[in-house]
Amino acid sequence: MSARLAVFLSSRMLRGRDGTARYLRGSVLGIALSLVPLIVVMEVSTGMIEGITARLLEVGTYHVQVSLPPDTSLEEMQRRSGSIAAVPGVVAAIPERQGTGLLITAGSAAGVNIRCVPSDIFAADPGFRSHVTVRAGTPDLSRPDAVMVSAALAASLGVSPGQSMSLLTTFGENMSGAARLTPVVVSGVYETGYQELDRTLVYASLGLASRALSPRGSRALIGVKVNEPFGDLTGITEAISNAAGNNTRVATWREIEYPRLASFRTTKALLLFIMALIVVVASVNVSSSVLMIVFERRNEIGILKSVGVGEQSLSLSFLLTGFATGLMGTVAGIAAGLLVAVNINQVIAGLEWTVNRVLEGVSFLRSAFLPTAPALGTFTLFNSAYYLKSIPIRIDASEVLMAAGATMVLCALASWLPAARASRARPLSILRKV
Repeated sequence: MSARLAVFLSSRMLRGRDGTARYLRGSVLGIALSLVPLIVVMEVSTGMIEGITARLLEVGTYHVQVSLPPDTSLEEMQRRSGSIAAVPGVVAAIPERQGTGLLITAGSAAGVNIRCVPSDIFAADPGFRSHVTVRAGTPDLSRPDAVMVSAALAASLGVSPGQSMSLLTTFGENMSGAARLTPVVVSGVYETGYQELDRTLVYASLGLASRALSPRGSRALIGVKVNEPFGDLTGITEAISNAAGNNTRVATWREIEYPRLASFRTTKALLLFIMALIVVVASVNVSSSVLMIVFERRNEIGILKSVGVGEQSLSLSFLLTGFATGLMGTVAGIAAGLLVAVNINQVIAGLEWTVNRVLEGVSFLRSAFLPTAPALGTFTLFNSAYYLKSIPIRIDASEVLMAAGATMVLCALASWLPAARASRARPLSILRKV
């Protein structure tokens, strides 16, 4: 009976048309607005971290790296990669030699990181193929002088498929020794979507490595792809180490990319903490609203207690009011936040377009009165040069449910103090003031 009475009293407060409803509507709006940035930051950061991690694993560091002695011959690298490929759970084993150099064209030059890989890497590595998009030309590296350059690098150098360049490297140890100039031809222009990988990366065949890269001045490795890169890699790394033989060092992607991924996680945690503080402030507003309801309905509270309504029923009615307020605000806020998060790329593009049109208008008006005043710059909300070209979105249901549950618990806790105050009120002291 007390629970039914509490629900009835709570529903009356929620449906009220006086100041009570106004307070509650404001609290619902406050909770909803506080949850929108929290949900957007949560889902956008999750998508960004997973998108960058996928590209690092499939294009950058592989799932497991086997470092070989620098002077390992091409034949020995291929033999060891064949042994590793036979390990159960291994999807691909890619021999690779990495070095640095300078790409030179008729009008410009750029420092590059050179990755010499098998010419059939697109066929041998499905993960690589799925994250590398060929924008122009072909990914054919069968010619010993063929190279694939990124779209950012091609734009910087002003090159296109079929164009000849020169690759300047030092054929010595530790970047010392005589310089070597190797002619190369652009076979294709690619893009991964992650500018940090694309900015200076050039792919070439292993045949070019023997002509352009010094064995002692470059790095020899075997990149390994496995079936379960996010699982426990202890067992498979031991098997890979045994298959690779002596004088090797095996490292997983978690070890190689630990500093970068730890930085991502720390940044996400700090952003979520700041957004969560906004939700806490909004839940405190629920406490204020319930407290105002208690103050405005003190006469009703006195009458109800004088006719025998128990403290438990009164306290529960105000707790239910605060909880229902939090529930409505949570549902509205999560719905709005997910709507913005799913369309975040369009939202960012729309905001940038709007702000830039306003800046153009202001610049035009300024030029009418101040002809020598410089034009206002372009507003950029999301700079793809430091992140992904576009934000991948993946909704994590567990994170959303956790945020919803925490918000409703905060609203219930915020309602507890005014609810307890209402239940302890003395009817005689209230009715004397009527």
